[in-house]
Amino acid sequence: MEAHPRRLKAVFGRDVRLVVPLFQRAYVWSEEKQWAPLWQDVLATYERSQDDEPSAHFLGAVVLQLRPGALGAIEQREIIDGQQRLTTLQLLIAAVSDAFTRRGLDTKVSRRLRKLIENDPDTVDDEIELHKLWPTNRDRVGYVEVMGGHLIEAGSRGVEGQIRRGYLWFRDAVDEWLADVDDGEVESVLSRLAEVVGDLLELVVIDLGEHDDAQMIFETLNARGTPLRASDLIKNLIFRTLQDAGRPVERLYEKLWRPLEDPYWEAEVRVGRLVRERLDVFMGHFLVVLLNAEVQSHGLFEASRRYVSGDAQRAETLLAEIDRYAAIFRSIQDRQVGDETLETSLGRLAIADTQTLQPLLLWLFANTDGEDLGQTVRALESYVVRRVVCRMTPKNYNRTFLELLRRLSEDDAPAGKVVEEFLGAQRAESAVWPTDADMRRAVTTFPLYRMLRRDQVQRLLLALDAEAAGPKSERLVVQGSLTIEHLLPQSWYEHWPLPEDPLAGEREEDARLELVHTLGNLTVLTSALNSALSNGSWAAKRHEILRHSALHLNRSLPGDWGTARITERGGWLADLAVSVWPRPATDLEESMWSPEDLGFEGPTDRRSTGARGDIAAHIAEVFGDAAPGTFLTIA
Repeated sequence: MEAHPRRLKAVFGRDVRLVVPLFQRAYVWSEEKQWAPLWQDVLATYERSQDDEPSAHFLGAVVLQLRPGALGAIEQREIIDGQQRLTTLQLLIAAVSDAFTRRGLDTKVSRRLRKLIENDPDTVDDEIELHKLWPTNRDRVGYVEVMGGHLIEAGSRGVEGQIRRGYLWFRDAVDEWLADVDDGEVESVLSRLAEVVGDLLELVVIDLGEHDDAQMIFETLNARGTPLRASDLIKNLIFRTLQDAGRPVERLYEKLWRPLEDPYWEAEVRVGRLVRERLDVFMGHFLVVLLNAEVQSHGLFEASRRYVSGDAQRAETLLAEIDRYAAIFRSIQDRQVGDETLETSLGRLAIADTQTLQPLLLWLFANTDGEDLGQTVRALESYVVRRVVCRMTPKNYNRTFLELLRRLSEDDAPAGKVVEEFLGAQRAESAVWPTDADMRRAVTTFPLYRMLRRDQVQRLLLALDAEAAGPKSERLVVQGSLTIEHLLPQSWYEHWPLPEDPLAGEREEDARLELVHTLGNLTVLTSALNSALSNGSWAAKRHEILRHSALHLNRSLPGDWGTARITERGGWLADLAVSVWPRPATDLEESMWSPEDLGFEGPTDRRSTGARGDIAAHIAEVFGDAAPGTFLTIA
C-alpha cells in the first residue's frame, strides 16, 4: 500500500479509467452537506491563488486498486473508497469546462481542463473508455449525459438523479459567480479558476497492492466516516467476494440485486420510534430467518460477514435468498399474497403494531401454504391482538417468536398445529395467550380509547364491524377518512344531565367516567359526520348516525343511551371479539391474571380530572380559606 498527495491534474491528467464497482452505492452527495462547502473551498482557494506561494486545498483521501488488463490497454483502477468525492470533482470540472464552452471560449486552458474528464480519443477502444471516471450502473445514464454536454443549457428544476442535479448545481454556481465579472475579464477569471481546480486542489491517493485486502480497507474507512447503510455494506461484501472468486458479478447483480434498488426499498419507514430505510428493515428480519438467531439492527453487516466467511458459494447463496425473501416481504407488506382472507389477517396484525412478527411471517410464507398457512396466520393474529386488547406487554415478543421460529424449523408437524400448541402452552405473563375471560373483561371495562393509539382502536372496531356483518354481507369499502366517536360524549354535562338525586347522580357520574372510553361507547364515523354531531343530544346523534352510516356497528343503536346500554353493547362487542380472534381450547380457560398483574389499576381507580364535581371540590379545598384578593385571576 502506498499513499501520495496528488493534485487533480495528476490524478486525472493522464489517460486512466477510475471504475466504481457496480456493487457500491449510487451517488448520494447533496448541496447542503457537500456541494456548497466544496464550492466555498474552491472560491477561498481562488482568492489565495494570487499569493506568491499559494497553498493547496486538501480534499481528503481516496483508495484505488490497479485492475489487471491487456498489454496496451488503457490503465484501469478500481475505486475502493472515495467514489462520492471523485464523482463530485468530475462534476465540478465538467461545470467549469462547460462555462468556457457556453461562452464560446476555446483556449489552451479550457482544452487542458477538458482532458481532466476525458481520455485521448486516439487511445481508447470503446466510447465508454473516453470517461476518466465510470460510475456504478445506476448513475451511468445521467453521467454520460453530463459529460457529453447534453445538460449545458438544461433547466435546473425537476431534474431526476443526483448526478444531474450535482452538475447543474455547480454549473449554476459558476454562472452566479461570473455574473459580477466584467465581460472583458471573464476569460481570464475562468482560466484562473481552471488552474486553481487543476493545480491547487489536492487528494491523498492510496494505491493498494495486489495482495492488499480491499474489502477490509473499505469496511475500516467507512466505519470511521459517514455510516453506510447496512444493506450497502452487505452488498459490497457479497459482490466483492464473488468478484474475487471470478463469479459473473454483472449477471448476478442485474438478476438478483438491481430489483432492490427500486425506490420502494429506499423509502423510509417507521420501526417503533425510529425511521429506517425499508431495505435495511427487511435485511434485519431476513437475517433472523436465515440464521435462526436474534440479530440487532447495528449488527446486520457483522452477522452477514460471519455467514459468508469469504466463501463465494455462501455469498451467492446469501444473494439468492435475499432475492427470494425480498419478494415475499414485499407481498406481505403490500398485503398482496393472492388470498383475501390472508390479506385481511395481515391488515389486522397492524392492530398490534409489532415488527417482531415479521421474521416468523417471512418463514411461514416461504415454507407453508394453503390451509396450514391460513391457520397459522390466524393464530398469530389472535395471539397478538388479544394481548394488545388485554394490555399485555410485548417486551419479550422477540424471544417468544424466535423460539417459535426455531420450533417450526425443527418440527415436521403442520405449522398451524405447532404454532397453536406452542403459544397455547405459554403461561408467563410476557407470553400467555389471553383467554376469552381476559378478552371479555378488557373489551367491557378497559378504557381502550385512552390505552391504545387512535388507529389501533379504529382497526379494532372495523374488524368487529366486519364480524357483525357476517359472511353473507357485501364487503364494505369506506369512502373518506374515519374518526372515532364517543356515543356518550366525553363532555356530556350539558345535554346529558345527571339524576337530580345526589346519591344517584354521583353513582351515575362514576359509571359514566368508568365507561366513557370503553369499546362499548365507541364507534367509527366519517370525519364530516363526526364533526357535525358535536356533543348534542342522543336523539339527534342517533338520527344522523342511522341516516349516514353504513357500518353494522351503528345499525342497531337503541333509542336511548346510557351506562346500561354501554355495558350491554360492550358485552356484544366482546362476543364478537372472541369470535373474530378465537383461541384454541387449553387447560387455561379462566384468566390467571388480575388487572393489577397486567399493570392496570382498573377503571374504578381512574376518575377523570375533567369531572365538574372533582374540580369544584378541589378548588374549594385549596382556596376556600383564602381571603378575597389573595390571588389574581387572569381571564
